[in-house]
Amino acid sequence: MRQFRSVRRVCFGVALAMLAMLIGLFGATTTVSAMPSTVFGPPKEVSKVTLADTSIDGPALWTSSSGSVRAELAWTGTDAAHHLNVMTSSDGIHYSGKVILSDTSSLGPGVARYGADVSDNTVIAWIGTDRNRTLNVWDGVPLHGYTKLTLWGENSFTSPAIATTGGGDLYLVWAGTDSGHSLNIAHIIARGGMSLDWKVTLSKFHSPASPSLVYDPNTHQLLLSWITGDNHIHFAMSPDGKTWTEPAGSPIHQLSDVGPWMSGFDGNNMPRYFVTWRGTDAAHSVNVRYTESFPNWPLEGNQSTLDESSFGGPVVGYVGGARQTLIAWTGTDAAHHLNLAVIGV
Repeated sequence: MRQFRSVRRVCFGVALAMLAMLIGLFGATTTVSAMPSTVFGPPKEVSKVTLADTSIDGPALWTSSSGSVRAELAWTGTDAAHHLNVMTSSDGIHYSGKVILSDTSSLGPGVARYGADVSDNTVIAWIGTDRNRTLNVWDGVPLHGYTKLTLWGENSFTSPAIATTGGGDLYLVWAGTDSGHSLNIAHIIARGGMSLDWKVTLSKFHSPASPSLVYDPNTHQLLLSWITGDNHIHFAMSPDGKTWTEPAGSPIHQLSDVGPWMSGFDGNNMPRYFVTWRGTDAAHSVNVRYTESFPNWPLEGNQSTLDESSFGGPVVGYVGGARQTLIAWTGTDAAHHLNLAVIGV
């Protein structure tokens, strides 16, 4: 026992000697600093491009943070027949390969893709120019063949939205023509042609404008946003398209008179959730807001009103840039040109 205590005293003495040496070398007040947390500022416009193309309504935007196709833009043209248009981009700003479809619409379309490779299919949804404004879905590769599904008996007075999930499922959402304008969602099977799998009416959700629908890579759920009759922005989440939860943080107490666009992004060094909308001010200003604590949207310098005006609703996406998101909208100039801006935080 005495031998053990002696060894322990020797070891303790050696430890004290080493500590004294370290203090002598580095100073007694040396500490290990914690890694600082990222601090984001208010959203601000970094750059902007105005395209030569024009639209009768707000555009639709699909984006990817990786891959050869980072963005796809779809819109309804200002030609006399109002044909649907689509083109792609490798960076979200410069677009090419425009295709004008033979189909026409009285409002803007919805757009999605199954992936970011050039060979992946594009999906476009719109209401037709027929008397009933029937819903349609187009699935294919422009100029290389497609399948079209017309949902007879399903109608809307606003633009629909379309989303694909990580598993390749296809979901369509729209505001109904019933007196309350209930939101509806349908699951579409796109293998071996296209067919309607199921449709549900979300009797608790109503909107006088276009809803938005995206797949959230953070929670692996569908994310739905819309405005109600009092112009407040609401949102809800669903794991399967049938069962929806509206969090306590909904609605967001900002106002819009057209449909908003809310998205979740899988980027590093940036907030994971953004929403954009057109304000109810006289200028119809483009607004953008983010949150780092979804599903809550605290106001801590995380919202800005851009010096831009929108004809129809703006849309938001993410093409992989750190601390940057992408917003697209139709301008209020006489020709209604399409615009895209990089927004930094």
